[in-house]
Amino acid sequence: MKTLIWDYNGTIIDDLQLCLDIENFMLEERHMKAGFTKDDYRALFCFPVIDYYYKIGYTFENESYEDVSKEFHDMYAKGFESVTLTEGFEDKIQEAIAKGYRNVILSASRQDNLDYQTAALGIRRYFDKVMGVNDLLASSKIDIALDWMKNSGIDPDECMYIGDSTHDFECAEALGVKNCVLVSCGHQAFDVLKTKTDAVVHTLREIEL
Repeated sequence: MKTLIWDYNGTIIDDLQLCLDIENFMLEERHMKAGFTKDDYRALFCFPVIDYYYKIGYTFENESYEDVSKEFHDMYAKGFESVTLTEGFEDKIQEAIAKGYRNVILSASRQDNLDYQTAALGIRRYFDKVMGVNDLLASSKIDIALDWMKNSGIDPDECMYIGDSTHDFECAEALGVKNCVLVSCGHQAFDVLKTKTDAVVHTLREIEL
């Protein structure tokens, strides 16, 4: 059976506006330069996320990255009801199921949040496995996926990976998955994604399964 590995934030769910609103609010709260736009965010966002925070002005001299990260995630949880599914997701997941794909989620979101959110959005039923991290700061989604692939006997050559960041491409590489497509409707700009691969599309609808 072929396996489709989905990233979550920015790929399955459209949470860019929520993330941007929280970032600008937190910057204003600290009397730092704010007012970043979606285009600014997509051009600057990167992994590890702490590097993105440095880019937008944080120094972590008077507060820790851990505290800033916790504040962001607390506000994200409160604002999650504003998040919608990415345009084209429902059609693409239905197409994948019809074509016999096993669908799994691989996310850097915390497992309990992922379980709650996928249930709330009514999409949990589409996925054979939903994999998140246990610690927002320490765990690696690559390690989680490698462990899953090893224990389930999944063949990387039978997998396709869909994500919205250069980190997703790096995850696919680490897993040995050669068929990776990145969508630029999420957290990173088309030009940023193109620095890693030519397999970049603007929407989920453009992906050929």
